[in-house]
Amino acid sequence: MSSSKALVLVTGANQGIGFAVAQAFARLDKYHVLVSARSTSNAQAAVEQLQTEASDKAALTAITLDVTDDASIEAAAKDVSDKFGHLDILINNAGVGQAPEASSVREQFRQIFEVNVFGVAAVTEAFLPLIRASSLSDRRIINVTSGLGLISMAGKKGYAFNANAWYAPDYRSSKAALNMITAAQSVKFAGDKIAVIAAAPGMCRTKFTGGQGRKEASDGAKVILRAATEGTPEELSGTYVSDEAGDGW
Repeated sequence: MSSSKALVLVTGANQGIGFAVAQAFARLDKYHVLVSARSTSNAQAAVEQLQTEASDKAALTAITLDVTDDASIEAAAKDVSDKFGHLDILINNAGVGQAPEASSVREQFRQIFEVNVFGVAAVTEAFLPLIRASSLSDRRIINVTSGLGLISMAGKKGYAFNANAWYAPDYRSSKAALNMITAAQSVKFAGDKIAVIAAAPGMCRTKFTGGQGRKEASDGAKVILRAATEGTPEELSGTYVSDEAGDGW
């Protein structure tokens, strides 16, 4: 399956910010969006919903991808390789904020890191050959992070989201680790001319946040879209893109 449009994969795209990101890309009519979810039915349902307003309904493809399952990741990479032979932009959006079924602190941290850190690392590794195979001059990997992962802001007095207001050391540390992965990858992949950027959408009113937040999912998606499409790769690679104020990483 060939496409003249830039090929974008969004993980966790069946709901929340991930769905809003896929929707924003589809509306631009310049991209073919790979809409991924842990189950085939969820991915297909998301595609069908997106197609109701897409000008090019054929530019949406469902991909089954569970970021916690290496076999699923490899199968998804093979699926994209067989259908398209390359990938232009990877949006590592899938994430979790809590581990309610964890039986211990160790298990609580492990479950969150499994998705937010190990999942991103494994997905990027699996799809990197396809990104390298892209002929697009502006290839990017966007790691969706959070202001809660900023070490400089965790103890900042008066900051609405400091660790006194929002403790969450498990989630905070997973996003801090993701930020370091982003920084390291931006250096490592510079020789391949692949930009790696951290994007923090902010607290949006989604199922992920229990409906709390100052923004709609579509507002958070704009931050990710900006990181994925605006500016130059050389300028943005290794940077943190956000609407909220921050004092460094």
